[in-house]
Amino acid sequence: MGKLDGQIALITGAGRGIGRAIALAYAREGASIMVADIDIENARSVAQEVRGLGVNADSFRVDVRNPQQSAAMVAKVVEQFGRIDLLVNNAGVIRVTAFLAIEPEDWDFVHDVNARGFFFVLQAAARQMIKQSPQVAGRPRGKIINIASIAGRYGSAMLTAYCASKAVAISVTQSSAAGLAPDITVNSICPGPVDTEMWKTIDREWTQIEERPVGSAWTDRVRGMPMGRGQTPEDLTGMAVFLASADSDFITGQSYHVDGGMRMN
Repeated sequence: MGKLDGQIALITGAGRGIGRAIALAYAREGASIMVADIDIENARSVAQEVRGLGVNADSFRVDVRNPQQSAAMVAKVVEQFGRIDLLVNNAGVIRVTAFLAIEPEDWDFVHDVNARGFFFVLQAAARQMIKQSPQVAGRPRGKIINIASIAGRYGSAMLTAYCASKAVAISVTQSSAAGLAPDITVNSICPGPVDTEMWKTIDREWTQIEERPVGSAWTDRVRGMPMGRGQTPEDLTGMAVFLASADSDFITGQSYHVDGGMRMN
């Protein structure tokens, strides 16, 4: 028996990194998965991995900057699987730019995905969930897990737009939890620096701006982490499973740091 047996999960940005790790973790717990990503080849590859674990999976190309595509994505999940029980709202982008060098297109690039797109994916999934009966009487009709960041808790001169967008994610988690209770729970996970392709991009752009060796931004960021090592996508899957399972049915509106102790509160 898996903790998510019979559940239908939609995971955005699931073609690699954190989204892929959560998709595989949910599959191991018995959930069927819709792997959504702007890179359809990556999405198809992860869906194949999921099917290899013995559960149903499909893939969908989505650009979350377009709310119509997000609505179509949710409709496809319902067409394919009959309902949607879990949304992992994970798609995200970043751009490293010195504070005074930020241009409108830098700001819009990040916020069109991480704030605007993030919200309308959540809204589309919630509209479907609210129409459903709970799979088990007394349980929520659906659960939404947002991937925010500890960057939403502080400012960074090199990551201004990104930090602001993740503050939006934390705030929207609270607002949507209030607006959708008691039918749908909404919580978020706030990772620290995770060893993914995104962080390789951050490191490359950051070190280029500051004219220092590639790799040094990552090394500096994880130096002194209380848990003694850099973070991997798999470090987030335990919390992601917990927030999707019946164990968290009475929790909503919360944002959990899963960051090796980098930001303690």
